[in-house]
Amino acid sequence: MMPKTVKILSPLVGIVFLVSGIGKAVAAYEFSQILTQYGFDALQYLAPLIIIVEITIGLLLFFYIRLKQTSLLALGFVTVLSLVFLYGLFFVNITDCGCFGHFTFLNTSPFFTIIRNLILTGILLFIFFKSDKARKATDKSEIIIMTCILCAVCFVTGYTYVESNDNTTKYLTKDIAIEKSELKDFFNPSKDSTYLVFAFSYSCPHCYNSIENLKQYERLKVVDKVIALTYHADRTTVSRFNALFQPNFQINNYRPEQLLRLTNNFPVSYYIKHNAIKMEIRGLLPCGYLLRQQLNHK
Repeated sequence: MMPKTVKILSPLVGIVFLVSGIGKAVAAYEFSQILTQYGFDALQYLAPLIIIVEITIGLLLFFYIRLKQTSLLALGFVTVLSLVFLYGLFFVNITDCGCFGHFTFLNTSPFFTIIRNLILTGILLFIFFKSDKARKATDKSEIIIMTCILCAVCFVTGYTYVESNDNTTKYLTKDIAIEKSELKDFFNPSKDSTYLVFAFSYSCPHCYNSIENLKQYERLKVVDKVIALTYHADRTTVSRFNALFQPNFQINNYRPEQLLRLTNNFPVSYYIKHNAIKMEIRGLLPCGYLLRQQLNHK
């Protein structure tokens, strides 16, 4: 007979694994780039495997399948990732674990990441010792659900893992007035000024690769004002970002749910003139000189 506490804790922990795995799956390339920050480029190829293992563990815990073995596997998974994260934190100065991938508002500071993993470890140990070795009969419906979820996750992971180096520059056939766009909630432009609004994430590699180009825009007078929009992050992450890039542009911070109303793909940039969006650039931001050439030949 399975203890009542285990019946409650097992699916709850399973949901944590599933949310974490799905968050990574919808931003697999970004997660792979976080892995490369540990100093070994080959680590990026482990990203799909980590995602699939995490989802599998989550499903097994959620449906109470082989809890003794599954909780032991989950313990090993959490322990290995925690040790890797601690190595990155103390020796490579990596503060973003990328635990929940695209769900950036769930990614916490290093201190709370460690505390969360310790709590997960304690719960998994409890499940391991309190569950019996008996194998739970798996319903056909459960197998179908698990198979569908795993297939969907594999597809999404493969799709988002493929790196695209091509920018998507969208010249709008019709100007979009600021007051009729989502940007109206983020700033109030002056009609006689030009702007480059840059929405970015602290965990996005394409964003980091765009920052030095972004710093040119005011200096080369491509635009009158650069405004960066991002979400609130922990102090360590922000300090590290400032030390690395020494930004010379304005950065406005918002709650993650606010910024996600504007876009869930980072980075995305908007060229604004006469209170209207003239151009939208998704992906890597070109250098100021190249964008000015594009504007001149538009």
